Amino acid sequence: MKRLALLCALILPVFAAAQPWQSPAHRHQTESGRATQPRISMGDAMERVARAFGGRVIQAQPATVNGHEGYRIKVLTARGEVRVVYVDGESGALQ
Repeated sequence: MKRLALLCALILPVFAAAQPWQSPAHRHQTESGRATQPRISMGDAMERVARAFGGRVIQAQPATVNGHEGYRIKVLTARGEVRVVYVDGESGALQ
């Protein structure tokens, strides 16, 4: 029992600190070289796509297109079509 408690005490902080949405590969660089979060969150991007297509988001992941970081959102439209939409992380523009 004590070993399990010790193991949990050592491992849980590692998992709690690991936040994949904040990985360095998906952060923007400021002029000073510091990494920052995109202005648009993944949740905001998902809401924008769902509203724009009148559908339901079925998958979302960070993505980079033409050097711009954002999100790749797969949506099931109200017409029953599956579409993949890129949302720019800075402007929120749908592509």
